[in-house]
Amino acid sequence: MLIRKDSLIVAVDGSRMSIFRNIGEAFKPILELVEDQQNSSPRSSELGTDRPGRSSQSTSPRKGAYEQTDLHQQAEDIFAREIAERLDEIARNSDVDLVLVAAPRTLGVIRQHLRTDTSKRLLAEIAKAFGPHDAVSLAKMLEKYDV
Repeated sequence: MLIRKDSLIVAVDGSRMSIFRNIGEAFKPILELVEDQQNSSPRSSELGTDRPGRSSQSTSPRKGAYEQTDLHQQAEDIFAREIAERLDEIARNSDVDLVLVAAPRTLGVIRQHLRTDTSKRLLAEIAKAFGPHDAVSLAKMLEKYDV
């Protein structure tokens, strides 16, 4: 994949984001860490202690329970929205090329919250669960990636 020098590569998983700058050649990227952000992931008991709600109908003796809310997934979705805001900010304040690498579900949430002009600025959106802290293997993956 052609990634020009000084392009930014944003790698995101559910709880961490790293922004790298390509300091190498277009077809041989070398990534340098520019920014690192981590979403704290507290224990479930710290996120919420309520049991799922119960329901009953006045005309029937049957009772039911509501499904337990996935509090960790909610925290990851909020983090993904913050990443979308950060990408919008980068796109507004600079004219660098952007590549987004994110886990498929996280990528979907980010896409929903990106501004249209920011989406147009993305060279590629790669739906791949990737450890954002590993610059060497990320560079190798980008080198082999075909748009």
